[in-house]
Amino acid sequence: MTDPAAGTRFAVYVVPPADSAYYRLGSQLLGHDLRARRALPLPDFLRAEWQNDAGPYGFHLTVVEGFYTSPDQLPAIAAAVRACLACLAPDADLKLSGGHIEAWDDATTWVQRFEASPALLAAHVLLLSQLAPFVSASPFDAEVAAGKWSWPFEQARMRLLHTPRGLDTYQPHFTLVQPYGGDPDALRSRLEPLTRPYGELRVETLALCLKPAGQTRWQILEEFGLPLTSSEAD
Repeated sequence: MTDPAAGTRFAVYVVPPADSAYYRLGSQLLGHDLRARRALPLPDFLRAEWQNDAGPYGFHLTVVEGFYTSPDQLPAIAAAVRACLACLAPDADLKLSGGHIEAWDDATTWVQRFEASPALLAAHVLLLSQLAPFVSASPFDAEVAAGKWSWPFEQARMRLLHTPRGLDTYQPHFTLVQPYGGDPDALRSRLEPLTRPYGELRVETLALCLKPAGQTRWQILEEFGLPLTSSEAD
């Protein structure tokens, strides 16, 4: 049987506008421009091997995890995303606030962590639930099999939604460096002043993203402006 981990993946991400200073900063840190699909030179305080995990994704904040699916499901997935976003009120306050630097996984993963507004949290929950039927495999399957994510509520989420994360424990974040292997204090002293101007962000679009089978880098398949226009919602 074909390993589903070698297959097509989809996700829903917040990707800042191409002309925003924050997007340029994040892309430079990762050494990859997701929108332009091109490599960028890393800043002098980062090594290439410190971005082996984060770099291929490009600069993004996850709304729905990067699940595996069949390529022929992609049109239906796009339609489901559109249907979910059409449920949001025209004046929905889709916002990220409280941005700050956090180090996870023994300081190998560095993120700018945010809090989601109630409307953005509602969009996350709706999308996660409505896209679950299209999932053929989860990036968390191997971790669960190895004994991680063993709390009953995490197991219930895996059965229903194919992810142990999110919902009332949603931690919206932009990954900035992964896997870091240097001095934590030195990296924090670099990242905090760089990201400080971007502690609050308004979410104006959501992107349906794709990693084709056999490829390592992600790309944007379709982007949805928020709120949807009447023609987009139909």
